[in-house]
Amino acid sequence: TKLEADRRRIRNRIADLTDEMEEVRQHRRVQRAGRRRLPFPSAALVGYTSAGKSTILNTLSGSDVLVDRKLFATLDPTTRRVVLPDGSAVLLTDTVGFIRNLPHGLVAAFRATLEEVTEADLLIHVVDATHPDMAAQIEAVRGVLAELGVEDKPTITAFNKSDLVADQYTLRRLVADTPNSVYISAHTKDGIPQFMALISKTLQTLTVHMSLTIPYDRSDLVNLCYESGRVISVEYTTEGINVEANIARDSVGRLQPFVRSNIT
Repeated sequence: TKLEADRRRIRNRIADLTDEMEEVRQHRRVQRAGRRRLPFPSAALVGYTSAGKSTILNTLSGSDVLVDRKLFATLDPTTRRVVLPDGSAVLLTDTVGFIRNLPHGLVAAFRATLEEVTEADLLIHVVDATHPDMAAQIEAVRGVLAELGVEDKPTITAFNKSDLVADQYTLRRLVADTPNSVYISAHTKDGIPQFMALISKTLQTLTVHMSLTIPYDRSDLVNLCYESGRVISVEYTTEGINVEANIARDSVGRLQPFVRSNIT
């Protein structure tokens, strides 16, 4: 019957999309592995749909990422290198917009697009400061982050669209009451210098710059440097493997015996 044919066509389409999604996930895994080998920290833009994440990525990087108010307009995360005021750089990734009460059939696809979030060193929670249901949207995003197990990851809250907020006093109070937050307008660029400075300051607190000489029989520690930090350079010498890297603070202890110098 026509109904059975429609069901079969839908099942086949779902199977095809599932296969395509797995190919995309494998491709992203390769991309993430490559990015981990770069000497830059990573940050992921997260937030409710239409909060302005793609516009912020465009503003900070000078790139031209698709900006669309449609749900799931940003399905394949885009990463750009952004140079910060102190001269350092960060790899900034745009992610899919969050949404409450997501239809069950879309949950798996939604989760698949958020793998970048778990890998990021820093989360930037972009909030539409003009939305009448802003508080509920914030809680929805925090709920998804908790489900992903990243609710304790270092986070900056960016209250976007400040140029459209009529009550500026309330906006400033909101920022004052929210830890590690800033108000910005990705459209007019108001607050962008302060925003970038906050990103730089926050990233600096996450790592320790270390210069190491690692014995060849402890080459596993070179892998640790890649896994827990950002390796700047590697040099093989007669004394051992010289590594310069920015290391996550929770891994510093294991590497301390091999340090030549470190700068916090």
